[in-house]
Amino acid sequence: AGQKEMGRPVEIEFAVDIQDQNNATFYVLQIRPIVDSREVMHEDLEEVEMDSTILFSRNALGNGISDDVFDVVYVKSDSFNASKNPLIAREIEALNAKFIQSGTNYVLVGPGRWGSSDPWLGIPIKWPHISQARVIVESSIENYRIEPSQGTHFFQNLTSFGVGYFTINPFVHNDGLFNESYLNEQPAEYETEFVRHVKFESPIIIKINGKKRMGVVLKP
Repeated sequence: AGQKEMGRPVEIEFAVDIQDQNNATFYVLQIRPIVDSREVMHEDLEEVEMDSTILFSRNALGNGISDDVFDVVYVKSDSFNASKNPLIAREIEALNAKFIQSGTNYVLVGPGRWGSSDPWLGIPIKWPHISQARVIVESSIENYRIEPSQGTHFFQNLTSFGVGYFTINPFVHNDGLFNESYLNEQPAEYETEFVRHVKFESPIIIKINGKKRMGVVLKP
């Protein structure tokens, strides 16, 4: 059951309290995913050409390479309105439900703090409503520069499920890139006033070097 829920092999820490020869109590202390050595990534992402990227972060959590993601869901910068953050959360929840049905994953990008309890500081969304995201990205925009959460709202889920978390602030020199204009040029699988979903025919490669805290999402 644990392996099914986490989507990967797990290890279980347990204890047994033996009362007598015929009675004992078994306690599950914790369950955690086993990190496959193939997921460890040592590539120097400094050498990646920026023209080939959709996202680049110098403040990334996670580690490894993913080559089975085809979708990006992002909050549109041009029409963003913080007063609409609860509505945006509901739209993303509905999209996530479709990814659950198809058993696929996506990259999620938006401004402010994902999971904030204060809707003026970010999208007030719960973990089950973005559970299919393979990478979650906080990206500042010109008129909405919120101190990033760096994944603190979902830290336990990020580590348990191997989800990457990028923080991007393009208004600080050399502090990441979100190539939204490239996504805007692609046909939309789904689009509202505030949210856009792009589906590629080929996978977008995700690489995260946890040791150097760098991450990249490459164009297909």
